[in-house]
Amino acid sequence: MSSPLDVVLCFHNAFRKDVAQIDSSVLDIARSEGNPSAILNRLHAMDEILDYHARGEEAAVFPAVENVAPLVAKAYLMDHRELDKMVEYLETMLLQKSPDPLQASRATAILNSHLRIHLDEEDAHLYPILIEKTTLSQQVAIGGIMSGKIPPDRFPAAIAWLFPLLDLNDRVTVTRGWMTFMPMQVFANVKPLIKNAVAQGWDAIAQKIPELEERL
Repeated sequence: MSSPLDVVLCFHNAFRKDVAQIDSSVLDIARSEGNPSAILNRLHAMDEILDYHARGEEAAVFPAVENVAPLVAKAYLMDHRELDKMVEYLETMLLQKSPDPLQASRATAILNSHLRIHLDEEDAHLYPILIEKTTLSQQVAIGGIMSGKIPPDRFPAAIAWLFPLLDLNDRVTVTRGWMTFMPMQVFANVKPLIKNAVAQGWDAIAQKIPELEERL
């Protein structure tokens, strides 16, 4: 793992994949004039994790970037506020018995586009600056703050959402990163949740991280 913050980039990959699949499904429903409620419920699950992720960036990443590259983080914070508006609009559709499929399709297309561009820019610009300008211990601390923004009682839901969306390399990166960020006793509770989320994929992760089976 070149940086503990690579864990964040793995979350970005999961968000891209999930929102793209959701957008595609909503479009198919709009074409058939069906009810998008079930897919919007899936979006609600992603929105929850996206909110924790954004809180973590605003608490740890953006201030750290501001310290080494003033004014850079401001535009990304503005993106967060725009994403908040898009998500809030889609959340109001969940309150409707039969949301308009065309309106839902338009809204998910906008969210998909804006979120993808935002994440791509963070990957290409924001995080490279942060990784270059901060120490390894600072990066570990940032990762710890970000993971701490997920409430303990919601960590099982976050893991169940995240790991099925990741390829093997990203699963290994997140697992190894959490082993670094988390106290041993905390990771001991997280480990079986990962194992359950990846099912048959656990052995492949363990082969890449030999010390994984040695951890409590």
